Amino acid sequence: MKKIFKILLIFNLLITAVYAEDKHDHDNHNHSEKGFYSHLDVVIFADTMRKVDKDGKYNEIYSHSHMELGKNFDGGWSINSNIKLEGGPDGDSHVHGGYRAPNGEDHGINDHMLVLEELKLNYDSKKFSAYLGKFNPVVGFNYHNFPGMYGYQAVEEYGIKEKIGFGGSIKHYAGSLGAHDLNFSTFYADTGPLSDSLFFSRGHNSKEDSGVANTEDFSSYSVSLGGSLPYSFQNNSFVKEISYRLGFAEQAAGINDATDNTRYSASIMHEHEISDDLGSKIIFERMQIDNKAAEAAHNRSYTTGGLELNYQKWNIGSSYTYIDNDADEADESFNGNIFQSSVGYYLGSGVGLDFGYKSQDKDNKTTERIGAGIKFSSEF
Repeated sequence: MKKIFKILLIFNLLITAVYAEDKHDHDNHNHSEKGFYSHLDVVIFADTMRKVDKDGKYNEIYSHSHMELGKNFDGGWSINSNIKLEGGPDGDSHVHGGYRAPNGEDHGINDHMLVLEELKLNYDSKKFSAYLGKFNPVVGFNYHNFPGMYGYQAVEEYGIKEKIGFGGSIKHYAGSLGAHDLNFSTFYADTGPLSDSLFFSRGHNSKEDSGVANTEDFSSYSVSLGGSLPYSFQNNSFVKEISYRLGFAEQAAGINDATDNTRYSASIMHEHEISDDLGSKIIFERMQIDNKAAEAAHNRSYTTGGLELNYQKWNIGSSYTYIDNDADEADESFNGNIFQSSVGYYLGSGVGLDFGYKSQDKDNKTTERIGAGIKFSSEF
C-alpha cells in the first residue's frame, strides 16, 4: 500500500513540476488577462475503511485533481479547458460511471482516469457571455464550494457534467440591488472521442447506450439565476456577504429511457470575515431530481448543509447531506445520509494537509472511513 501511495504522489508532483517550470510569466493569473493561463489543484487521499458491508477493513489511495488550461485573446474571446485525474472512493459514482473499485481490496493508481471534462470557446463582455463546446451546465453551486475534506463528493455525484452544446449568461449589476446573472444552456451527452478516458478506460459513450441527455440533439437544457444579495444593507456585514443560485434543468430521455429527467435547486451561501484571523462559511443546497436516471416514479432529493471555520492557517469543515428517495419499488424507496468532517492546516507554498472522517448510508449500503489528504494548488 505504501508503494502505491509513493507512485501516486510522485506522479502528481511530476505534473506539478512540469507546469511550474513553464509559467509563461502568469503567476496569480487573472483569467481576464491576455495570454495563456493555468490553474492546478492536486489532492491525494489516503483512507482506511473502518466499516463496510462485507470483507472487513481495507485501504484506498485516490486522487481528486484537475488542471484548468486556457488562452485569452483580444476582444473578450478565450479558449478554456478542464482536465481531471480522478479515481473516486469505493461506492461513489461521481466519476461518471467509469470507475470500478474492487470491493474489500486495497487499491490505488491503477483505478484512475484522465478525463477532458471541459473544452469550450468563450466570449465575455461586461454584460453578456457565451460559450460553445464541452462543458458542465450550471444548475446548483460548484461542488468545490462545500466545506470539509470530503465535502465535494456528495455534491459532485449528482452534478450534470461533460455535455456538448452552447449557452451564455446575462450579467447585471444593479448597484444597491446587488449583482446577478442569468445562465442558460442547451446540450446533449458527449458521444465523441473525448467521452472516453486515459489510463483507466471507462469506454466510449454512444447514443445507443441510452441515458438522460444522450440524444445527440439539443433537447436538453438548463437555466439558473445567481448572484449576490442587495448591497443596500452595506452597514450590515452579515447580509452583504450572501450569495445564491436558483436552478432548473431538463434532460431528455435516451432511446431506451422511460421519461425525461428534471431537477430543481435552491442554493445559498454566507461567507464572513469575522476578524483578521477568523473567517466562516455557511452553505445550504437543496437539489430535487424527478425521474432519476429517466426512471418513471423514482424521485430523489439531496439536502446539504455545511459549515467552515478558518483561523489563521487552520480550517475546520463539515457537512451533512440527507437523501430522500421516493419510488414505487420497495427496494428503491429508502432514505440515506452522508456526514463528513475534517480539520486542516496550510503548510505554505500552496500545500495543505487535512485529516477527516466520513460516514455514509446510501443505496442501502453503509460505509465509514477515516483518512488524510494532501493538497497542492498553484496558478501560472
